[in-house]
Order: sequence, then structure tokens, then C-alpha cells
Amino acid sequence: MQNDFSCYLVLLETSGNQHYIFSTNKLKENIGASELTYRVGTQFVLDAVLQLTNRPAIQFESVDRIRSWLLNPQSNPSIESPNTRVEVIIATSGKALLLVKTLKDGQFIIQTVTHRALKEAAGIDICGVISEPFQWSGYRMGEMNRQVHERFESVRSRCPSPELRFPRLPIIDECATSGLPAAWLDPKAPNGITLRSEVSRAKRKAEHSGKKRIQQTTQLRLADSLRTLDREYNRENDSDVAQKKLSWIGIVHADGNGLGQIFLNFKTHAKNNREYINKYRSFSIGLDICTENAFLTALETLPQGEITPIVPLILGGDDLTVLCDGQSSLTFTHKFLESFEAQTEQSISQLGNYQTIIRDIAQKTYGTTRLSACAGVAIVKSHFPFSVAYKLAEDLISSAKQVKQVIPVPCSALDFHVLYDTSNVSLENIRQKLIVDRGRTKLYGRPYIVTDIAKLPALDWVEPRQWKHLQERLEKLKAKDDDDRRILPSSQMHDLRAGLFLGQAPADARYKLIRDRYPDLRSLAVNEESLFWQETTDQMNVTGFLDAMDALSLEEVAQ
Repeated sequence: MQNDFSCYLVLLETSGNQHYIFSTNKLKENIGASELTYRVGTQFVLDAVLQLTNRPAIQFESVDRIRSWLLNPQSNPSIESPNTRVEVIIATSGKALLLVKTLKDGQFIIQTVTHRALKEAAGIDICGVISEPFQWSGYRMGEMNRQVHERFESVRSRCPSPELRFPRLPIIDECATSGLPAAWLDPKAPNGITLRSEVSRAKRKAEHSGKKRIQQTTQLRLADSLRTLDREYNRENDSDVAQKKLSWIGIVHADGNGLGQIFLNFKTHAKNNREYINKYRSFSIGLDICTENAFLTALETLPQGEITPIVPLILGGDDLTVLCDGQSSLTFTHKFLESFEAQTEQSISQLGNYQTIIRDIAQKTYGTTRLSACAGVAIVKSHFPFSVAYKLAEDLISSAKQVKQVIPVPCSALDFHVLYDTSNVSLENIRQKLIVDRGRTKLYGRPYIVTDIAKLPALDWVEPRQWKHLQERLEKLKAKDDDDRRILPSSQMHDLRAGLFLGQAPADARYKLIRDRYPDLRSLAVNEESLFWQETTDQMNVTGFLDAMDALSLEEVAQ
């Protein structure tokens, strides 16, 4: 082992991933784009490393194979070894971090990966940068990691948009799905020969391997289209009843909390360069494993059959984006967040000496033994444009993440919206319409807290937003008598709903008129006198009744 030498940190990262993946409404292209983003940071990078070191190419057919390669000192030797030219720190979806001993080797890797991306992943935005040289003997990995990320932002801001690679002059016909210039004819299109851009072609070509990779991870047969979801939905229904269309689709987008800050301040968790690299790599891989295991656990909430009715679009790192039956989407998301927290508290055997790395870093950073995540769930009609619905899910996850400003410890939460009116899908405008009484009353209590309240500080903001309260309200609204009739009639429910939009006083007046006739209604109220609670932070009146009504609407459609 060399005690001192100079080396460089190399960062390769894709940008605009969400736009690249969700720029069209075709699930085939969404899945293919997600797969290309994954390949660029993994297969492309590792192939370049093997080419640089004159080793035979390897087909990394599974995520586990890549993890094993990264963690094995025989295949990925440490940079301190005299004969080692490159060490891969991380290689994950859309991002890779490596150490090299010469500037020329770093340039070779960036050139090889970006050139291949131009040919095989048309339209993807990938950029590579190299840090200043630094001496191995000093503990500078944290400083250099921050520097290379700052350099990346600077270089990326000066790069032209990938769309400039596809000029419209001379005048060229338009792609059927992407809006980019057409480059080839697709004779296999359902409606006959269709014009496709080079970007659409690359995405469609990668779709099959994307589905195969995720199915290998889950060891289950998953749905690959809305048509498959619809078929599975009907199969679960009574065969004597005429087939019903899948009315609601749930777009679930989940993301970890505070992980960017952990990575930027990672130097506080190690004492030297080697410990930094080993821990950084193990932590990154550990997050991948926790997300996958949480996803597998959440799948158990879905109807079990020949095909599991869910279309996974992104599954990697701390990110999850899936499409599923709207009726199951809230239960699935709740289970995923709950399981993600539990997974981060457990030991991960694949990480060897760093089996408890996630729990240890969470303890040092937050004083708890867990990490957390938030999710946004946009529930829309099955024919609604997917890319627009995904934007709503992104806004919902931003709303859910407000828990980070209120609660000082890791806390998982989810926000959801059932979109009835498609004329305006801006979450800001939607929520503004749910504020009445001249800004004094909110008709929604979202987001809802998934984390066990016993693990959180006692805050007035938290208690009424527990997930269990939403479940309790929903069960009361669904309750039936011995004759299989709703205990609280739909007419009365909708009358109360309409009263909410008149303000707190009229809504509570309607509630008091019928509370003695329907005892179960009392459990929907915050107290004997009101459907509302008052926030101590801004003195606004808030109700969770409308949230339960929205969740109930999904149940009614499925019946």
C-alpha cells in the first residue's frame, strides 16, 4: 500500500432526470428513460473502468451483481494499491464517483461514458468533472467531494441543453410522442407506421431491460402498462358482474428526507480518506437496499395474483415512483414509508463491517436510529395525462416535506390529492380554494404523519395529523348497519361537505343538527362541538373531514 500519492476525484452525473423520464405520456418511454438513467451511472461507468484497466467486459445483469462488484476488493481494489489506477466509490442510477491517480485516466472515463451516452441514451443530460489533485496522506475527501460537486454545478450551467442536439432546421416532421424531430419510422406502432425521434427510439429500446431489472429485484411479475393494471383490476372483481374500468390511477412519488445534507457533511462520519470512502460507499448501497426492501414489503398490500398490479418507474437510491390502482395507492404508500423507516434501523448483512452504517449515521446526525422519507400521491382518472399528474405528485411531496421545518427529528409523512376537476391542476391553486373564512380556516389537514408519534416530540401540530386519525374517520364513514346500509347516509355526508365551504360556523351548525341522530358522527369531530381544531402556529382552524371524504371516494368507485 502506498502511504502518499496524488489523486483526483471524478464525478459523473445526469441532470434533469425527471424531465427526461416524464417528458411524455407513454409508459413505455418512461420506463425506458428510467432504465437509461440507471445504466449511464452503472453499466456505462463500470464498462469504462474495465476498459481502462484492460479487463474483460462484464454484463452486470442485476443490481446485486453491481453491488457485489463494488464491495469486493478483488474487482474494485483500493486506490492505495500501487497497481490500482481507478477505484469506484459509488455507481448508482444517474451518478458515479471515482478516484483516479492521473488526470488522463479521469478524462478517459468521462469521455468514454459521455460518448456512449450520446449514442445509446439519446437526449440524456450527463456531465463529468474532475477535482484538483490532492495528496492522499491528508484527510481531504470531504473537502474534495464538496469541491467537485460545486465544480459540477458550474460546468453544467454552461453546457447547452440536450435539445439543441436535435435541430428543427431544415424543417423536419415531428415525433409522435416527444415533439422532437422525427428520425425513423416505427412499423410496430399500434396505429401503423409512426414517426419517432431518436430520443423516443432509445427509450423504447431500453424499456424491456428496465422491466426485467426491476422484476429481477422483486422476483415478481409486475404490471407493465395501464392495460395490464385494468385486466388485473377486473380479475379481482366478481366474475358475475360486468367488467368495470379502472377509474382511478395513483401516481406515487417518494423520496428520502435530509440525505443530501448527510452526504455533503459526510466528512464528520470518518477519520481518514479510506474510512470516508468505505462508509460513503456502504451508506449509498445501504440506502438502495432499504428502499428495495421497503418496496417489497409494500407490495404485500396489493391484490395478489399472477401479476402484481403496479407499474414501477423508478426504484433506486432513496427514490420511488410507481403507478398503481388509485384505491390501493394510499395503503401502499403508507406501508412503504413505514417499512423504509424500519429498514434503516436494521443491520444490512451485505455491507460486511458496515452493517449498521445507516443506523449509526442517523444516530450521530439526528439522535435517532432511523431515517425517514416523504411521499406525494396524485390520484387521477386513468385517461388523465401522466406527465401532468406526476408534476402534481412532485408538488405533493414538497408539501409533505414541510414536516422537516416543524419536526426536528426524522419524520415520514405523505400528502395526497384526488383530482376531480381537471381544469386546474396546480396544487397551490387547489389548496387556495380550500381556505375559507377570509383565510382563517383550512378545509384540509394534510400532510399526514406516518412515523409513530411516540418517536416524535410532543407538538400540537403533529397529534391531529396522525395517519391513524385519517383511518379512523374513514372507517366511520364506511360503517354499515346490519342491513348493509351506511350508518351515516351519503346525503348527510355530502351536506356536511358542502357546509365546510361556507366556513367553520355554518359547517359546525350543520354538524350539531345531526350529531344526535348519528352517534358515529361524533367520532369524526375533534370534540363534541366542532369538526375543526385550531393550529397553535398560525391560529387557523383546520378539519380532517374532507380528507376522509376524499379517501372514501376511492372506496366507493371500487364497489
